[in-house]
Amino acid sequence: MKCLDGDKTNCDPSNWELISREVLPHLSGRFGFAYDQAEPEVKPAMMAVAKLKHAVKQARSKVRSG
Repeated sequence: MKCLDGDKTNCDPSNWELISREVLPHLSGRFGFAYDQAEPEVKPAMMAVAKLKHAVKQARSKVRSG
């Protein structure tokens, strides 16, 4: 799960999004975006791009495998 507004103490269900483990590296500062430190206005775009990167990676692996 990923905290959407950056406030991990905000337990409102709308503040949390379930994402796959494979998307998390795209949101970390080490391998991708620094999602947790980003401004709230850009977080939805960062999340969308991270999910898109993961989808592209999955599609490429399917094409390669068969």
